[in-house]
Amino acid sequence: MSRYGAHLMRAARLHEVGGIPQVDEIDQPDAAEAVPVSMGALNPVDISIGSGRFYGGTPPTPYVIGSEVVGRAPDGRRLWVRGRELLSERVDPSGRWAFDVPEGTSDEAALTCGIAGLTAWLALSWRAPVQAGDTVLVLGASGTLGRVAVQAARILGAERVIGAARRIELVPDAADEVFDLGEDGPLPEAKYILDALWGEPLERALAAAADGVRIVQIGQSAGPSATLLSNWVRGKSATIFGYSVFSTPEHIAEAGYGELCRHARDSRIVTETETYPLDEIAEAWQRQASGSPGAKILVAF
Repeated sequence: MSRYGAHLMRAARLHEVGGIPQVDEIDQPDAAEAVPVSMGALNPVDISIGSGRFYGGTPPTPYVIGSEVVGRAPDGRRLWVRGRELLSERVDPSGRWAFDVPEGTSDEAALTCGIAGLTAWLALSWRAPVQAGDTVLVLGASGTLGRVAVQAARILGAERVIGAARRIELVPDAADEVFDLGEDGPLPEAKYILDALWGEPLERALAAAADGVRIVQIGQSAGPSATLLSNWVRGKSATIFGYSVFSTPEHIAEAGYGELCRHARDSRIVTETETYPLDEIAEAWQRQASGSPGAKILVAF
């Protein structure tokens, strides 16, 4: 129960586009199945929405920030909830993804396996499955999504995994090779490219790619546009798959979430986290907005 009263709760809200969120007291949801939240997370999409850069628009202010939380439902189940305007002490899971968290999975792992982790896992296991013998190049291998992707590619049977990033010290040890994107020169040849960057890094990667390369495009951290030569695509018989976890059928996402959580629970996938109390939401927001925190930013209730 909120310290503000039986019918109020604390929530992180943004009062102006481009601003910094603060803790407010707001009405609790009336739903009997409302979930008390133990921990939530911040993601790049939250910063994009709050800055007015998100393609889907920004809600009228003030609005509750956050796209994923974990908590225990009234029936005792631990749930990961994904949706919009979630970073509050209680959330109504109706109309949102609400997936069971496998037994033994920590809150930290349950959130790491959420939006970022699930995007990487399903891109590699479902949208364009990794095949035996693949050399997989992960563009953007230093963030939570990229770190999960490097380890997931290994689990899924890739013959060789290459992690490419500017902060190469954050690329996980599961990578067979690390490439510094801040250096000149061609990237290693790959049969499969998981691209969270777009822009110039993808241009360089495709230029060096093997014939028959498969590219799964999941982000644009390096910019919204890229110039791809016809010969890179046509000459290499390249296939480009676009992927967003938000357009995934719910039953596919739910099954994938359970698989990924069990890998994290059993330490087959390991990532870094940083946890801030709700009262330090401004600091957590600024850390996420810094561009590449190198860890999953979590908010504890």
